[in-house]
This record gives sequence, C-alpha cells and structure tokens, in this order.
Amino acid sequence: MLLKQSIVVPLGALLVPIVIALTLPGYSSISQHVSELETLDHPVAFITRCASVVTGLSIFLFGLGAALSDSRKFVFTVVSSSLAGASMISNGVFVSGSPLHGLYGLALFAVLVPACFAAELGGSPRIVRISLAVAVLSMAYFWLQLSGFDPQGFRGLTQRIAMVVMFGWYTVAGQAMLRRVGG
Repeated sequence: MLLKQSIVVPLGALLVPIVIALTLPGYSSISQHVSELETLDHPVAFITRCASVVTGLSIFLFGLGAALSDSRKFVFTVVSSSLAGASMISNGVFVSGSPLHGLYGLALFAVLVPACFAAELGGSPRIVRISLAVAVLSMAYFWLQLSGFDPQGFRGLTQRIAMVVMFGWYTVAGQAMLRRVGG
C-alpha cells in the first residue's frame, strides 16, 4: 500500500487546488503560483494547505515503501524522500511568505529524489532515464525561478507544468517499485 498510494496521491492531491483555482475570480493560474492560493480568504486556502500536507505524507510513505522493499539498496532515496516530504508538509503548515514555507528544501529534494532513485534502482534503463530527465527538468525549473528568468506573466503556468513533471514522477516510480517487488 505504501508504494501503491504513490501512484495517485502526490500528483492527485495537488491537482485538486489547481483545478479549483481555475474557477476563482481574480486569481490567475497562468501568472500566480499555487502557494498564493493559501493567502486567499476562500476555502481553497485550506484545501491547498491540506493538499501540500497530504502530498508530503505521500512522498514520505513512498520512501518508507522503498525502505521496506530493500532498505540497503534505497538508502539515499529514503533519506531524500523523507526530506522532500518534510518540505512539502511545511508548505502546508506555513503559508507563502513565511521563511519556513517549504523549508527551502523542496527545490533540492525534488531533484534529489528521482536522481537517487535512478542511481539506486538498477535494472530498468527506461525508468532510470525518465528519473534522470525529471531531475534535470526540475533543476532547470528551479534555476529559472532563482535566476529570475521565469517569465513573470507565466510563472504560474511554468510552476504547474513543473509540478506535473515532478509529482507525476511518483506515479512512474511507484509503478516501477511495485513491478520490482512483485506487487
């Protein structure tokens, strides 16, 4: 169950506020980040915070599932998943604007989890290439943000595309792990 939930929950939980945001007057999914939903005086603020916590717990459970499948082989995946999960949980506990929002770690761990998984998985060149591509694309997205090259009018759109790639990866990784352990 720990691995099975990772096929749906990380991306599915985050899609809920993203879809709701499409109906909000005065909010632009193209130009505004998802975290900005947390600051609204609307039920979507609570939903967005809950989605971040659920996603963080799901990522943590993915790491636990990897540990239980082979704790010696997936050490770095487990550690990076735990830290990525903690970063996502902090996105829900602390609203956008707080220095604790994301614990400044999501950018690092969104890259490290698929990279560590690629290094530790072995046996599936296709999954390794997908994982490494996700790591590189995630890094490119965070570089756009940090360098200021993320186009201001489209930063919400680029974030949503990056989120589908980053959190959709857990679907691929969860399925690969289930095939590996025979689940």
